[in-house]
Amino acid sequence: MSLVFLVFTNLVLLTRLWYQVGDGGVNWRLWGTKTAIELAGLALFEWHSWLLAAAATVVIMNLAGVLWEALGWRRNAGHFALGMVYLLALSVWFSPAFGLKFWPLIESAFSALSHLTAFDAIFESSFSTSAMLVLFGLLVAMSEMNLAVRAVFDFLNLKPRAVTDADEVDVVAYDRGRAIGFLERGLIYAFVLGGHYEAVGFVLVAKAFANFRHVEDRASLEYVLIGTLMSTGLAVAVGELVNHLSAN
Repeated sequence: MSLVFLVFTNLVLLTRLWYQVGDGGVNWRLWGTKTAIELAGLALFEWHSWLLAAAATVVIMNLAGVLWEALGWRRNAGHFALGMVYLLALSVWFSPAFGLKFWPLIESAFSALSHLTAFDAIFESSFSTSAMLVLFGLLVAMSEMNLAVRAVFDFLNLKPRAVTDADEVDVVAYDRGRAIGFLERGLIYAFVLGGHYEAVGFVLVAKAFANFRHVEDRASLEYVLIGTLMSTGLAVAVGELVNHLSAN
């Protein structure tokens, strides 16, 4: 993976994670801000005719996202599919074949800034291809895999139910589960990168101890169990993929 692809794609993944942390729903202002941030990110690169294709992709994919949100059908599955298409399109425009690269001024300014701190080695390594690849994997594990897990929940109609009404979704528990899932996948991804698989087991045991003793019905048990197993499997898969790409 090229540095130009990873830098811009990480920006896109950050804005997608920011959207997921929000309240969701059709919010034109939020989607407009998200689109504007991504378009502004294209200013990092030298002018090239293919940059217009990248800009068009940004606008089209964000418009498709807000229209899918308005449709309201299979929300998570739709956003996950659109995200995968978005990443594939960016991988084409930012491939070496199309020659997109940073402005020389950007590279020289970054080099100059790195010499203004005693932590210059850390500063430079943080913006290397390997560091951007690690960040890419983390954002995919936290953001995109969250959509994948929730898409399965939607398909199986598995959501935490309110104690007073079994037909009503416990929104607080559902949002809490999302936050826990972000942290869980982030930790497991980090452990896999470091080769500490025993720590993955520790996370699973800790979560089981914290959750299962409070689960009182079969639906809630299935929700926790399926979510935990899927989050773990997907985070491990992303971590192994990044390890493979880093080694090559």
